[in-house]
Amino acid sequence: MSGRGSPTEALNLLRPAFAPMAAAAELTRAVHDNRCRLYCNYVVIPSHIAPRLTVVAQQENDGRWTARIAGTFAMGGVKPTDVWEFEIDEVEALLPQPQPKQKPGPKPIGDWPNLIHRELRRLGRKRVQALQDSGELRPKLESFLEQKIGWKPQDPKPLNTIIRAFLQG
Repeated sequence: MSGRGSPTEALNLLRPAFAPMAAAAELTRAVHDNRCRLYCNYVVIPSHIAPRLTVVAQQENDGRWTARIAGTFAMGGVKPTDVWEFEIDEVEALLPQPQPKQKPGPKPIGDWPNLIHRELRRLGRKRVQALQDSGELRPKLESFLEQKIGWKPQDPKPLNTIIRAFLQG
């Protein structure tokens, strides 16, 4: 989405990620930090005036949330007839961005042999022997490691060594 929108539109754009008052505070910080341009009567507010403005959220009687711009200065303040707008792209940039999933590296995180020992003890010797006999134990343990730490050994030898040691007691 691009173009400009009213303070109410900007507030409601942030509302899925922020509570209404927090969205207003985030918009105010963005205006003060010059991350989000604010326009009054179709003219961008100069950077030395922007810190004197705040976004105020208010809930209407019907439950809707609206926003307005308020000034913190006495002379030549905000007039009710002023038309205030935000750049919608800049407002959208204020939304929290999802963190990309990290691909597991070549080395495991944590003490994975200890995790395997605990899982084997949890399963019990008879169940481990049955899974080993059916050929399902190593894939089950690899899946367990991927779930727990997002990694599994590429070489089956270390895992097989741990399994053998557990079964031999």
